[in-house]
Amino acid sequence: MNLKVIQLLEDKNIKPTPMRMLVLEQLLVKQQNLTLTEIENLLYPADRITIYRTLQTFVKNGIAHSIETLSGGVSYALCSETCVTEIHSENHPHFYCEVCKKVTCNNDFVYSVESSSPANYQINKIEVNIKGICPECRGR
Repeated sequence: MNLKVIQLLEDKNIKPTPMRMLVLEQLLVKQQNLTLTEIENLLYPADRITIYRTLQTFVKNGIAHSIETLSGGVSYALCSETCVTEIHSENHPHFYCEVCKKVTCNNDFVYSVESSSPANYQINKIEVNIKGICPECRGR
């Protein structure tokens, strides 16, 4: 896993520090959106500010994207391979489970900023949130 993590960081011109490697490894292993608090709990007793700065570095360099949750928080997910520095091409909605409160990327639906732009408007980002109950919670 370490070689994959190091390669992902180096491909985005990010120095592979121990904290960056740990945070990226958690995003890769969990394969879900994680909040700062969730990552902090996974990496306890790591410093919250260092984790936050690491996540901001990942967002700035196209490794992760931030997702504003419907509850007012922020979670982080790995970017697709098409994301580049400071330009995220995440073109999928995010699903918010009203039971467990998790936010997940939904790649079954895609949209395009270009095809959604009315005349004379410049659209920089589209955020689509879907609310409902996730398969895990429905099965309980």
